[in-house]
Amino acid sequence: MIVDYIQFKKSPIRSDIQLFMIHGNPRNISNEIEHDIIRSHKKLGFTRTNYVIDDDNQTSTIKNEYYEQSLFEEKKLITVNVVSSSVPKSMKKFLEEIDNTRQVNRIILKLDRQQSSFKKTNFYKSINQKSCIIEIYELKGQTLHQWVMNKCKLHNVNSDQKFINNLINSNVNNSLAISQKIYQKSLMKSSNDLTTTDSRYNEYDLSEMILKRDIDGFLEVSRYLQDTCVPLSYAIYIANSELEKIYSYKNFDNKPYIPSFLQTKYNQAIKRYSSQELLHALKNIINLDINAKYNSKKSNPWVSFNDLFSIMMNNNTQV
Repeated sequence: MIVDYIQFKKSPIRSDIQLFMIHGNPRNISNEIEHDIIRSHKKLGFTRTNYVIDDDNQTSTIKNEYYEQSLFEEKKLITVNVVSSSVPKSMKKFLEEIDNTRQVNRIILKLDRQQSSFKKTNFYKSINQKSCIIEIYELKGQTLHQWVMNKCKLHNVNSDQKFINNLINSNVNNSLAISQKIYQKSLMKSSNDLTTTDSRYNEYDLSEMILKRDIDGFLEVSRYLQDTCVPLSYAIYIANSELEKIYSYKNFDNKPYIPSFLQTKYNQAIKRYSSQELLHALKNIINLDINAKYNSKKSNPWVSFNDLFSIMMNNNTQV
């Protein structure tokens, strides 16, 4: 059977399934699915081992572990992380073999998104008929919104509707980037800095000012963030991400994903900046980030941060 993220989350994990194949990207969602399966099987007394393979060198070891039974009839859950472009030949043969038997042990097979022809192979069809395939794609819409809410609760990060929308929009629906930012916020000293209802500005307002090329607004937001002890490294991360999106959207055919309701803003932003201005800022923000993290006692990185964007937005950039 084939299920997606939503179907998997809504259904109980069946303990009689011999093989779980988690297929696709992003990797953080794949890891989440894997952890759900591991947690469910640990409650049933399974012990877990993990392998990372890119060829067939470890296949015999995995096969021996799978079939070997201890005197105490230990139940095993074995994760096989395939990092090569396809499932190695001997490993594929072994997985097809166990899919046709009834053993107490279980396998989790994890692999990245394959070519469309993969779904037409006998291997894929066999797993589909007898085991469970979980197809992973980037989360969208209400599913992503609920996922972000759950992540905030898990990490004790205060959030409201505006905060969640800003988090999703500023990361163009990238769940891995969103997860990293939630984790970063969970490490901040005061959870009061995480709410948007009690704050005049938040770091995502920097993105808005960059898109508008509003230097006065940018400086006001930046100084407020400094006064409220938002880490500069985090503000740099937000600003750098925005610069990269604008530059890529302006110069590359393979453009970053921009939600439809934000495309007008980005279309206007790419007209406000030249490629040289954006590239100059991207080159210099690297050194600024290093100073903010490792040399802040000998410099004033907040001033340098404001100066960098003042120069860019005032059209005084010299490459």
